[in-house]
Amino acid sequence: MTYVVVAVTGVWLFSAQVMVYAATNTVYRDSERAAGLGWVTGVGRTGAVVGPWLIGELAASGNESWGFTTFALAGLGGALAICLVPAARRSGRGGSPAPAPVAANAGS
Repeated sequence: MTYVVVAVTGVWLFSAQVMVYAATNTVYRDSERAAGLGWVTGVGRTGAVVGPWLIGELAASGNESWGFTTFALAGLGGALAICLVPAARRSGRGGSPAPAPVAANAGS
């Protein structure tokens, strides 16, 4: 049963990260999309490394009961960040299309 739970959780987590990649299309302008995707990927990979390390440190120090609370707080922080995306879009910090480049021979 544990393997089934871990497998299902892994599928959801992997799918969630891929959906975040797909959302960069609606959050970042065309001219910023590559950098935005890099930031999204970097933050995700950092969490993938720091999360297990942090839980290992908690377990090694005898505070393994804080594991759920630690991940719950990280999840709340992520939810808050996602909730701030519409505010960033309204303020003009993302999602609005960049101006089209002007062709060099326009008007010829």
